Amino acid sequence: MVSSPSRSQDLFRPTWRRGLCAIAVAAIAFLMPQEAPLVFYPLNNPSRGILQLQITCASTVTGTTKFHLDNGKGFNEDDVISWPIAPSSQPCTYTFPLPDAPLLGLRLDPFDSSPGEFTITNWRIIEREGKEIRRFTTDDLRQLDQIKGIAPAPGGWKLVVEGNHPHASLDFPAPIVPEGMNIRNLQRCLLSWSYLALMLWILLLAVYFALVRGGSLKEISTTAAFLASIALLFALVGNRGLIKDSIHHACFRAPEPAHRSSNSIQPR
Repeated sequence: MVSSPSRSQDLFRPTWRRGLCAIAVAAIAFLMPQEAPLVFYPLNNPSRGILQLQITCASTVTGTTKFHLDNGKGFNEDDVISWPIAPSSQPCTYTFPLPDAPLLGLRLDPFDSSPGEFTITNWRIIEREGKEIRRFTTDDLRQLDQIKGIAPAPGGWKLVVEGNHPHASLDFPAPIVPEGMNIRNLQRCLLSWSYLALMLWILLLAVYFALVRGGSLKEISTTAAFLASIALLFALVGNRGLIKDSIHHACFRAPEPAHRSSNSIQPR
Protein backbone atom coordinates (compact mmCIF):
# COMPACT_ATOMS: atom_id res chain seq x y z
CA MET A 1 0.00 0.00 0.00
CA VAL A 2 1.58 3.28 -1.12
CA SER A 3 1.47 6.20 1.30
CA SER A 4 -0.10 9.44 0.19
CA PRO A 5 2.22 12.41 -0.58
CA SER A 6 1.07 14.31 2.51
CA ARG A 7 1.73 11.33 4.78
CA SER A 8 5.15 10.70 3.26
CA GLN A 9 5.97 14.39 3.56
CA ASP A 10 5.05 14.28 7.23
CA LEU A 11 7.69 11.59 7.85
CA PHE A 12 10.40 14.16 7.02
CA ARG A 13 8.68 17.27 8.36
CA PRO A 14 11.01 19.22 10.69
CA THR A 15 9.71 19.66 14.23
CA TRP A 16 11.27 20.82 17.48
CA ARG A 17 10.76 17.40 19.02
CA ARG A 18 12.59 15.65 16.20
CA GLY A 19 15.37 18.22 16.27
CA LEU A 20 15.90 17.88 20.03
CA CYS A 21 15.82 14.09 19.74
CA ALA A 22 18.51 14.20 17.02
CA ILE A 23 20.67 16.51 19.16
CA ALA A 24 20.32 14.22 22.19
CA VAL A 25 21.22 11.08 20.21
CA ALA A 26 24.19 12.85 18.58
CA ALA A 27 25.44 14.13 21.96
CA ILE A 28 25.32 10.65 23.50
CA ALA A 29 27.06 9.12 20.48
CA PHE A 30 29.71 11.88 20.52
CA LEU A 31 30.70 10.90 24.06
CA MET A 32 31.36 7.31 23.02
CA PRO A 33 35.02 6.42 22.32
CA GLN A 34 36.30 6.06 18.77
CA GLU A 35 39.53 4.11 18.48
CA ALA A 36 40.22 4.96 14.84
CA PRO A 37 39.44 8.62 13.97
CA LEU A 38 38.11 9.16 10.46
CA VAL A 39 40.14 11.39 8.14
CA PHE A 40 38.66 11.52 4.66
CA TYR A 41 40.51 14.47 3.15
CA PRO A 42 44.28 14.96 3.12
CA LEU A 43 45.49 18.54 3.14
CA ASN A 44 46.17 19.88 -0.35
CA ASN A 45 49.05 22.12 0.70
CA PRO A 46 50.47 20.85 4.00
CA SER A 47 53.01 23.16 5.62
CA ARG A 48 56.64 22.28 6.20
CA GLY A 49 55.88 21.75 9.91
CA ILE A 50 54.71 18.16 9.33
CA LEU A 51 57.32 15.87 10.87
CA GLN A 52 58.77 12.62 9.60
CA LEU A 53 60.65 9.84 11.37
CA GLN A 54 63.67 8.61 9.45
CA ILE A 55 65.93 5.68 10.23
CA THR A 56 68.72 3.99 8.30
CA CYS A 57 69.16 0.46 9.59
CA ALA A 58 69.98 -3.15 8.82
CA SER A 59 69.17 -6.45 10.48
CA THR A 60 70.76 -9.87 10.66
CA VAL A 61 67.41 -11.69 11.00
CA THR A 62 63.97 -11.58 9.39
CA GLY A 63 61.20 -9.99 11.40
CA THR A 64 58.99 -6.94 11.93
CA THR A 65 60.42 -3.65 13.14
CA LYS A 66 58.13 -1.31 15.09
CA PHE A 67 58.11 2.23 16.38
CA HIS A 68 55.76 2.87 19.31
CA LEU A 69 54.78 6.53 19.58
CA ASP A 70 53.74 8.24 22.78
CA ASN A 71 51.41 11.06 21.71
CA GLY A 72 50.10 11.66 25.20
CA LYS A 73 48.46 8.26 25.70
CA GLY A 74 51.58 6.29 26.53
CA PHE A 75 52.88 3.43 24.40
CA ASN A 76 49.97 1.43 22.96
CA GLU A 77 49.10 -0.79 20.00
CA ASP A 78 47.21 1.93 18.10
CA ASP A 79 50.02 4.48 17.71
CA VAL A 80 52.49 2.12 16.02
CA ILE A 81 54.60 2.27 12.85
CA SER A 82 55.69 -1.17 11.64
CA TRP A 83 57.37 -2.63 8.59
CA PRO A 84 58.98 -5.99 7.62
CA ILE A 85 62.72 -6.28 7.69
CA ALA A 86 65.11 -8.93 6.31
CA PRO A 87 68.83 -9.62 6.58
CA SER A 88 70.89 -7.12 4.59
CA SER A 89 74.57 -6.30 4.27
CA GLN A 90 73.82 -2.63 3.59
CA PRO A 91 71.56 -0.40 5.73
CA CYS A 92 68.33 0.84 4.13
CA THR A 93 66.64 4.18 4.83
CA TYR A 94 62.98 4.28 5.91
CA THR A 95 60.97 7.49 6.26
CA PHE A 96 57.55 7.62 7.93
CA PRO A 97 55.14 10.56 8.43
CA LEU A 98 54.33 11.29 12.06
CA PRO A 99 50.90 12.27 13.41
CA ASP A 100 50.29 15.98 13.91
CA ALA A 101 50.54 15.59 17.67
CA PRO A 102 53.07 16.23 20.43
CA LEU A 103 55.62 13.42 20.58
CA LEU A 104 56.41 12.66 24.23
CA GLY A 105 58.28 9.40 23.79
CA LEU A 106 59.52 6.86 21.26
CA ARG A 107 60.22 3.15 21.55
CA LEU A 108 61.98 0.93 19.02
CA ASP A 109 61.25 -2.79 18.73
CA PRO A 110 64.08 -4.02 16.43
CA PHE A 111 62.45 -7.35 15.52
CA ASP A 112 60.28 -10.02 17.11
CA SER A 113 61.67 -13.24 15.69
CA SER A 114 64.96 -14.39 17.22
CA PRO A 115 68.21 -13.06 18.67
CA GLY A 116 70.40 -11.08 16.29
CA GLU A 117 71.88 -7.66 15.61
CA PHE A 118 70.17 -4.44 14.55
CA THR A 119 72.49 -1.82 13.05
CA ILE A 120 71.59 1.90 12.99
CA THR A 121 73.58 4.47 11.04
CA ASN A 122 71.04 7.30 11.01
CA TRP A 123 68.03 7.97 13.25
CA ARG A 124 66.35 11.36 13.32
CA ILE A 125 63.19 13.43 13.06
CA ILE A 126 62.96 15.82 10.11
CA GLU A 127 60.48 18.22 8.52
CA ARG A 128 58.95 17.63 5.08
CA GLU A 129 61.63 19.74 3.43
CA GLY A 130 64.45 17.79 5.07
CA LYS A 131 65.33 20.13 7.94
CA GLU A 132 66.57 18.09 10.88
CA ILE A 133 64.64 18.59 14.12
CA ARG A 134 66.41 16.05 16.28
CA ARG A 135 68.99 13.32 15.83
CA PHE A 136 69.08 10.30 18.13
CA THR A 137 72.28 8.70 19.40
CA THR A 138 73.17 6.05 21.96
CA ASP A 139 73.15 8.77 24.63
CA ASP A 140 69.38 9.08 24.16
CA LEU A 141 68.66 5.44 25.01
CA ARG A 142 66.91 5.28 28.37
CA GLN A 143 65.88 1.65 28.74
CA LEU A 144 66.89 -1.61 27.08
CA ASP A 145 64.81 -4.74 27.42
CA GLN A 146 66.06 -8.13 26.12
CA ILE A 147 68.96 -6.30 24.51
CA LYS A 148 72.38 -7.50 25.62
CA GLY A 149 74.14 -4.28 24.81
CA ILE A 150 75.27 -1.67 22.30
CA ALA A 151 78.32 -2.15 20.10
CA PRO A 152 80.00 0.18 17.58
CA ALA A 153 79.40 -0.48 13.89
CA PRO A 154 80.71 1.12 10.67
CA GLY A 155 79.03 4.51 10.43
CA GLY A 156 76.94 3.98 13.53
CA TRP A 157 76.13 1.43 16.23
CA LYS A 158 74.17 -1.76 16.69
CA LEU A 159 71.86 -3.32 19.22
CA VAL A 160 72.80 -6.87 20.21
CA VAL A 161 69.46 -8.61 20.81
CA GLU A 162 69.19 -11.68 23.01
CA GLY A 163 65.39 -12.10 23.37
CA ASN A 164 62.32 -12.51 21.16
CA HIS A 165 60.56 -9.26 22.20
CA PRO A 166 63.30 -6.64 22.58
CA HIS A 167 62.74 -2.92 22.74
CA ALA A 168 64.70 0.26 23.40
CA SER A 169 63.13 3.47 24.70
CA LEU A 170 64.47 6.96 24.09
CA ASP A 171 65.08 9.70 26.61
CA PHE A 172 62.93 12.75 25.71
CA PRO A 173 63.98 15.78 27.79
CA ALA A 174 61.13 17.76 26.18
CA PRO A 175 58.21 16.87 23.88
CA ILE A 176 58.56 17.52 20.15
CA VAL A 177 55.60 19.62 18.97
CA PRO A 178 55.13 20.10 15.18
CA GLU A 179 55.04 23.72 14.07
CA GLY A 180 51.56 24.75 12.83
CA MET A 181 49.99 21.57 14.26
CA ASN A 182 46.76 23.24 15.47
CA ILE A 183 46.01 24.98 12.16
CA ARG A 184 46.47 21.77 10.20
CA ASN A 185 44.33 19.76 12.62
CA LEU A 186 41.57 22.39 12.39
CA GLN A 187 41.69 22.14 8.59
CA ARG A 188 41.48 18.34 8.78
CA CYS A 189 38.46 18.55 11.08
CA LEU A 190 36.64 21.00 8.81
CA LEU A 191 37.42 19.09 5.62
CA SER A 192 36.48 15.69 7.05
CA TRP A 193 33.35 17.08 8.73
CA SER A 194 32.08 18.84 5.60
CA TYR A 195 32.89 15.88 3.34
CA LEU A 196 31.05 13.36 5.54
CA ALA A 197 28.14 15.77 6.09
CA LEU A 198 27.75 16.25 2.34
CA MET A 199 27.68 12.49 1.74
CA LEU A 200 25.10 11.94 4.49
CA TRP A 201 22.96 14.82 3.17
CA ILE A 202 22.97 13.37 -0.35
CA LEU A 203 21.87 9.98 1.01
CA LEU A 204 19.08 11.54 3.08
CA LEU A 205 17.88 13.59 0.11
CA ALA A 206 17.91 10.48 -2.08
CA VAL A 207 15.64 8.68 0.41
CA TYR A 208 13.42 11.75 0.73
CA PHE A 209 12.85 12.21 -3.00
CA ALA A 210 12.36 8.46 -3.46
CA LEU A 211 9.52 8.42 -0.92
CA VAL A 212 7.98 11.85 -1.37
CA ARG A 213 6.39 12.92 -4.62
CA GLY A 214 5.12 16.44 -4.97
CA GLY A 215 5.06 19.20 -2.36
CA SER A 216 5.65 22.93 -2.56
CA LEU A 217 9.05 24.53 -3.02
CA LYS A 218 8.87 25.89 0.53
CA GLU A 219 8.21 22.43 1.99
CA ILE A 220 11.05 20.88 -0.01
CA SER A 221 13.50 23.65 0.97
CA THR A 222 12.55 23.45 4.65
CA THR A 223 12.92 19.67 4.72
CA ALA A 224 16.24 19.81 2.83
CA ALA A 225 17.60 22.32 5.36
CA PHE A 226 16.44 20.10 8.25
CA LEU A 227 18.11 17.05 6.70
CA ALA A 228 21.29 19.11 6.23
CA SER A 229 21.34 19.92 9.94
CA ILE A 230 20.90 16.21 10.75
CA ALA A 231 23.79 15.36 8.41
CA LEU A 232 26.01 17.99 10.05
CA LEU A 233 25.20 16.62 13.51
CA PHE A 234 26.05 13.04 12.70
CA ALA A 235 29.11 14.02 10.68
CA LEU A 236 30.40 15.44 13.98
CA VAL A 237 29.70 12.07 15.57
CA GLY A 238 31.52 10.25 12.77
CA ASN A 239 34.59 12.47 13.25
CA ARG A 240 34.48 12.64 17.05
CA GLY A 241 37.84 10.87 17.43
CA LEU A 242 39.59 13.36 15.16
CA ILE A 243 37.89 16.32 16.86
CA LYS A 244 38.65 15.11 20.40
CA ASP A 245 42.28 14.39 19.53
CA SER A 246 42.69 17.82 17.90
CA ILE A 247 41.25 19.55 20.98
CA HIS A 248 43.48 17.46 23.25
CA HIS A 249 46.59 18.34 21.23
CA ALA A 250 45.63 22.04 21.12
CA CYS A 251 45.32 22.09 24.92
CA PHE A 252 48.68 20.36 25.37
CA ARG A 253 51.16 22.16 27.58
CA ALA A 254 54.71 20.89 27.67
CA PRO A 255 55.84 19.77 31.14
CA GLU A 256 58.97 21.14 32.73
CA PRO A 257 62.11 19.60 31.18
CA ALA A 258 63.26 16.62 33.22
CA HIS A 259 66.87 16.15 34.17
CA ARG A 260 68.60 13.37 32.26
CA SER A 261 68.77 10.26 34.37
CA SER A 262 72.18 9.21 35.59
CA ASN A 263 71.26 5.69 34.51
CA SER A 264 71.35 6.51 30.80
CA ILE A 265 72.80 3.61 28.87
CA GLN A 266 76.16 4.21 27.31
CA PRO A 267 77.53 2.36 24.28
CA ARG A 268 79.92 -0.44 24.96
